[in-house]
Amino acid sequence: MMEATPWTDVVALTDEVRLTFHRLAQVADTLHAGVDITVRQRAVLEYLHRNGPSTVPDLARARGVARQHFQPVVNELSDRGLVEATPNPAHRRSSLVALTAAGVETIESVQAVERSTLTPVLGRLDHRAVTDATATLRAVRVALDEEHDHDETGENKESAT
Repeated sequence: MMEATPWTDVVALTDEVRLTFHRLAQVADTLHAGVDITVRQRAVLEYLHRNGPSTVPDLARARGVARQHFQPVVNELSDRGLVEATPNPAHRRSSLVALTAAGVETIESVQAVERSTLTPVLGRLDHRAVTDATATLRAVRVALDEEHDHDETGENKESAT
């Protein structure tokens, strides 16, 4: 067994993040097999449900990715009638993306299934440990953001120059 060092701790943390992310994606695929939405579509629906209408650049910025990453997702959701473009009083060329009634119904249904399925399982975890893990992961993300400065499109400013 390797001696624990700051580097081995970072490797263990990133490995657990990846494993947990993939396991959550597998569980979500199983839970939502009949809903027919992708993880990316779910992320957009959830963001709009939580934060209200938003521009595609604002959606991308909130997720730390380029606008081009989310535009096709928004287009797919629009084609399915789950989101719609609405006028943006702050910017003529950048419409606001808003949930439709069907979009609200879809994300609320998805969240209800997740809550009823995952609460008994994840509820066995110590609340303080979950809070501490959340704070640690947030600190890692913020440190990475600061070290690898990104502009509003999600592109690294250093590589853009």
